Amino acid sequence: MTKEELAVIESRMTREEIMDRARTLRPVGEFRKKGGMRYWLKAPKIGTVAYLWKPEVLQVAGYLMELGRVTTYHRFGHPALFKPSVDECVAQCPYPEATAFMIIDGGDYNGELNRHTATTVYFTGDIPPSVLNSPIEW
Repeated sequence: MTKEELAVIESRMTREEIMDRARTLRPVGEFRKKGGMRYWLKAPKIGTVAYLWKPEVLQVAGYLMELGRVTTYHRFGHPALFKPSVDECVAQCPYPEATAFMIIDGGDYNGELNRHTATTVYFTGDIPPSVLNSPIEW
């Protein structure tokens, strides 16, 4: 990945397009303390809050089919603090049919790009109404 390629990826969608897409592409997470099950997570302010720092569980996720794993790039305030936001995962999703995503590995600092890298898994499956109806804010 070059700085130029990253600039293209990061400018591919407008803020409004990201907001629209975030309504139907939601974060999920797996928690060892909860038996390793996958859960739909509440999307915090999608452009400013690291959604992994204090995730709020909405409900158990049903069957989700994996579409693929993608290296995603994330801004940060300090190289030691990995703080992926929902908008970054949404904007970098290459799968139009994706309905969920989950970062499974991340936080590696790339000094040339001035970003953290992560492996993000994208899924397709039904989003329950209670998740679809949870609010999205920038």
